[in-house]
Amino acid sequence: MPEHKLEADSIIYNIANRQLLTDIYLSCETGEIVGLLGRNGSGKSTLLRIIFGTQPTANKHIRVNGTAYQAPYKHRNLVAYLPQHSFLPDNLRLHKIIELYFQEPDKRKAIQEHERTKPHLNKFPDELSKGELRYFELLLLLQKDVKFLLLDEPFSGIEPIYTDRILELLEEHLSTKGFIITDHNYSTVVRISDRVVLLTDGACRSINNPEELVEYGYVPASAFS
Repeated sequence: MPEHKLEADSIIYNIANRQLLTDIYLSCETGEIVGLLGRNGSGKSTLLRIIFGTQPTANKHIRVNGTAYQAPYKHRNLVAYLPQHSFLPDNLRLHKIIELYFQEPDKRKAIQEHERTKPHLNKFPDELSKGELRYFELLLLLQKDVKFLLLDEPFSGIEPIYTDRILELLEEHLSTKGFIITDHNYSTVVRISDRVVLLTDGACRSINNPEELVEYGYVPASAFS
């Protein structure tokens, strides 16, 4: 049995008289990476925000270990969310952001002394490369005592070496956390995920082999040749 389980059930979301999400079910367990794929506009980011609790919708049931939560982000130790765009204040140096983010000395030290953070502590976020910034943001979230992380486009626009470094970081924390990841870099998502789900026509469809992504028209036939 998994140590912890996140379930998003019966999610319906309408936008501009169109039903974007139709009775969605999505789950994730600690120790698991779930890849969420889908075309632009299919509702992936909306779904992640609904699970996190910041996107209101008429119908949803979000459960962790069987207990329902209306807004999981308001409860400690449940879920953290990495949005597509940076959530860090541009006017603060990294060392100050760490101090504001964590009161616990051990958590502060874990980030301050990290080999990929230490050289940049006196920099502002906009002085980092996209990969350095994404890595630092993820380090912050991983120090939170949450069971699940929702990652929206963690690999978008970053240097290839930082894709590998982020994957290593996820692996280091996989024993205690579960991850739902959406990204247009589908080959990386497919490679690292224990399960892959395709969001298409408002529904989540389990993908058992990469060729099904071709059948659903998500990728061209040459993608896996």
